[in-house]
Amino acid sequence: MAVEHPGSLPKDASCTSCHAAKVTGKFVHSAMQSPCGVCHLSSTQGDMTIVSLSMPKNRICFACHEATTFRLHTSSSIKKPCLECHDAHSSEYRMLLRQDVRSFSITGK
Repeated sequence: MAVEHPGSLPKDASCTSCHAAKVTGKFVHSAMQSPCGVCHLSSTQGDMTIVSLSMPKNRICFACHEATTFRLHTSSSIKKPCLECHDAHSSEYRMLLRQDVRSFSITGK
């Protein structure tokens, strides 16, 4: 999935100068210490920049994390893609959860 980013971005652009919320929060993903290009690709054509993930969304977490981590979930009733429950950048909740763990359905439905 690619998104259009208005304007042309120089190759050495600091994404966090505009997207500071991605590197703030109570819990910040350790990957945020790396350049954005580790997970994202960008290409500029004229006055528009296209930003996309460097690999399919359902596989990107496993570029760094062991797939066995996901099996901890699949042994339970939670069988959702990582990014449905976890934020890839930062969160106010432990384990980069998108919401408080107490608000999740135990059955994953």
